[in-house]
Amino acid sequence: MTSRPIDRGCPFCPGNEEKTTAELYRIPGGRAGEGPGWRVRVVENKYPALGQLGGSHQALGRFWQIEPAVGRHEVIVETPAHDRELAGLGLEEVFEVMQAYRARFAAAAADPRVQHVVVFRNQGRLAHASLVHPHSQLAGLPFVPPFVADVLERSRAHAAESSTALLLEMVEEEVADGSRLVEGTERLATFVPFAAAHDHEVWIAPRYLPRRFDGVDDETLDQLGSALRRALRALAEALGDPDYNYILHAPPLRNDAEGVLPWYVQIIPRQSVGAGFEMGIGVRIVATAPEAAAEQLRSALGKVAAV
Repeated sequence: MTSRPIDRGCPFCPGNEEKTTAELYRIPGGRAGEGPGWRVRVVENKYPALGQLGGSHQALGRFWQIEPAVGRHEVIVETPAHDRELAGLGLEEVFEVMQAYRARFAAAAADPRVQHVVVFRNQGRLAHASLVHPHSQLAGLPFVPPFVADVLERSRAHAAESSTALLLEMVEEEVADGSRLVEGTERLATFVPFAAAHDHEVWIAPRYLPRRFDGVDDETLDQLGSALRRALRALAEALGDPDYNYILHAPPLRNDAEGVLPWYVQIIPRQSVGAGFEMGIGVRIVATAPEAAAEQLRSALGKVAAV
């Protein structure tokens, strides 16, 4: 395949900035002779799921209601290079992407309309990526998703009994057991969760109770970017460069939720599509045991560690 560091038809490539919507943030830089340049750029999503304006609440009979989709939906353009996937970026470049996540998370958290923030990346056709150019997205929601509210409720109940965050205890169990651990540092653990919902699903989670993501320090942010890059490289080596989604899960913004529910990253390789069985009962079939998946990823990580 011919390398295309810049695609003149791509709205995210340098020189095509006028093809995007309003710019919200940038990390300046770039090559000499290309104007002010940028290394990371954030713009409003051209086709947002949530917008700045919305209608009013409407009740349509006893069972149906319409709520305005007011919030934030942004695109983080991770690099000026059209054909470089996140795992192929340098450590400094990945750190800058993490800085953009933190900065835009802070902007969304300061918006009084926003109750919950999620950052995610869709890589490849099976992950429903709409453009090739490396990018991720941030959504600021005017509500707390039901599954997040459920996890928060269970986390509060656990903390009331043990005075420890549930996820942190789970992470330390994974580190102590080791069979599903891919790698660990003093601050973070990368592992295949025991009850993985997807083959070779990977979590990157803190080993201590961190500040909310918009308050994370640079060292933790740098380690997170490094762990994410290494996990993506290991998945590419082990599985033949699959499409994937990753999600930065964070606690709701209000009511001090970060005190019992830490943020973490979930990586989902898109190797299969759920069929009638999964949709009919709400339980996915996972073909690879988490221990076997972790062993594969540890082996793959050894092959890419020197890269």
